[in-house]
Parts: sequence; C-alpha cells; structure tokens
Amino acid sequence: MPYNFSVNEQANSVLVVDIEAIVSNYKALRTKVIGADCAATLKANAYGLGIEKIALALNEAGCSTFFVATIDEAIELRKILNSDRKQILVLNGFPKGTSPIFKRYNLMPVLNDFMQLERWIEFNKTLEKKQKAALHLDTGMNRLGLDEKDLARLIQTPQILKNANVHIIISHLSCSDESENKMNNRQLLEFTSSIKLFPKVSASIANSGGIFLGKEFYLDLVRPGLALYGSVPGHSKNELVHAVSLYGRVLQIRTVRKGELIGYGGSYKATRNTNVATIGVGYADGYQRSLSGNSRIFFLGSPLPLVGRISMDSITVDISDLQTTKLNVGDFVELLGKNFTIDQAASLAQTVPYELLTGLGRRHYKHYHSTRY
Repeated sequence: MPYNFSVNEQANSVLVVDIEAIVSNYKALRTKVIGADCAATLKANAYGLGIEKIALALNEAGCSTFFVATIDEAIELRKILNSDRKQILVLNGFPKGTSPIFKRYNLMPVLNDFMQLERWIEFNKTLEKKQKAALHLDTGMNRLGLDEKDLARLIQTPQILKNANVHIIISHLSCSDESENKMNNRQLLEFTSSIKLFPKVSASIANSGGIFLGKEFYLDLVRPGLALYGSVPGHSKNELVHAVSLYGRVLQIRTVRKGELIGYGGSYKATRNTNVATIGVGYADGYQRSLSGNSRIFFLGSPLPLVGRISMDSITVDISDLQTTKLNVGDFVELLGKNFTIDQAASLAQTVPYELLTGLGRRHYKHYHSTRY
C-alpha cells in the first residue's frame, strides 16, 4: 500500500487525524496569546474528527477549559476527561429542567438571556457551593447573548453577576475571517466598553480568527476551534499545520472510449480514450457534490482530475496521465491533505472549512496518527 497508515481491509476511505499536529497547533496558539488563557472548542464531536482522542491529548497538553455546544456533548466530554477539575462550558445555554444535569456533571452554562441568568441564580440557591457560569453579551451578531435591553437591566443590578457566580463574560465575532472588516473593531469596542462595568470578571471574544486580529482581541481567554486543525479562514499567514487528510480506495479501473459519457447526467464526455478510476468516496462521506468537475485528487504527489459528477458513494478520476507510478485497484488516493487542503477544497466548493470538516461524515475509517497521545 503506497500510503503509510494502518487500515482495516474493508474500509473504502480513511480519515487521518494527526493528533500531534493538533497538539502542536494548540501549543503554538497558547504561546501566541501569552498572558491570556487558551481554551479549546470541541463542539460537534471535535468538528467531526472524534472528540475522545483529541480531548485527551489536549488535556495532557495542559488545556484546562473546553467549550462545546450542547449538554449531550458536555456530558460526553466530562466522561472522557474523568475529572471535575476541567471547566466545560455549554455554549447553547441553560434550558429549563436541566439543573440536575449541570449539577451532576459540574458543567458551566453560557447564559444567553436574562431569564437563563435568573434561573441560574435560583439553581445556585439550592447548592451549598455555587457553581460557576459564563455570560454571553451580544455585540452585533444578533444570534445569542444579552441584547441592549438586557444589558441595561444588568447594569442597573450588577449584584446579579455575583449572585449567579458569573466567572467569565464572552461575546462572539461575526467577521473574524475578514481581517479588514470594520465590524471586528466595532464589536471589540462595544464589548470592552461593556465589560469595564464589571471589572472583576474575566472576558473572552476571540475565536480562531479573532486570535489573528491582534493582541487587543486576546483579553483573558481565547477559544480556538478550527485553528486547532490548522485552518484559519482569512488568515493564511500563520504558524499552524494542517492536521487532517482524507484518502479513498480505488474500487475499479476501466478504459472509457473517446466520446463516451461518465457519471450521472452524462456531464462529462471523454475527449480521448481515458483510463478512469472509481474511488469509494462520495457526498454521503462529506466530499461535497459542488466539487464536481473542479476538484483535485492526488496519488503520491501526482495530480489527477476529477471527471463527471460526484455521486453519493463514489467519484471518478482520470488517471490517463499517471506515468511515474502504477495505480491499482485497492490502492488509496489523497482527496484532502497536504496537496489539497481543506481550505482549498472549501474555497472551490464555495463554502467554509467549518462546513466541509464537520460534514465529512461517519463512514470513514479514522486513523489517529500519534506516537505519544
């Protein structure tokens, strides 16, 4: 097998996750934001890559604060870490009826409105020792967080933060992937003006892109997610390395005669006698249909054009010009990796790396590269 990874014999595809690269990226980010703490955002099953191994490696690397989106994700992460000493924050808030869960698993909600804030205070009254919470202020994204009316109410009764045991106040940047967008500084100014009213509480606004907007965005805590895997849209000049590769197995090789059609809709007509390899990866595996006709596949560094439409379970590749090495049925080709990164694929698919990465699906055999973690 030309590529150096272990795989079970029935796998059609292999998603290689470089744990050491993820840890290296985390440490690079932590060094960059010296003076601030560096959390890790592991929502959506660590962006679809498998939360268990990634969380354990980051935990060993010294990460002490983790963000997830849902309560279920938080419970899973707490069981993985097997420690109450690590902070796990739930971005989607504090729904009614979930008090026993937050107590049992020692979770920290990100309170997104005044009702959640008041409900958390009532919950803490039932405890011998108050549990911490985070508070989300909306600074212009208009998605989650206290709005201007709620903030004015909070300013009038600042004791509420103490009663709720608010440990950190956060906001979220809407345009951090556009370094020149004036919205970034506008949000930062609004946020820093607001948190001055609550000087004893920590603050956080920087996501992955925010870390590369400048040190004024660091505040007390940054919370990278996608950057852990080497992708920072809009900030290509960084010290991070891509940690994810996707390989597909060759299912069949055939010769298509000049003038014959390939794939659904007959969208591609062979302009010559063409050697075509069918690869066992399709849009059901997260390899998006919009990449049809413009994607790049590689075999040992040699580029191969994708021909025809991407279907649910397979793609077709023109291997006619592959001369240096023979490609055989059962071999693997590189669909995403060092030759064709997630950022490049997302750009061609006219989407964002977040969607591409989290959509890679569950059918791939996952191979975690690590000599230590």
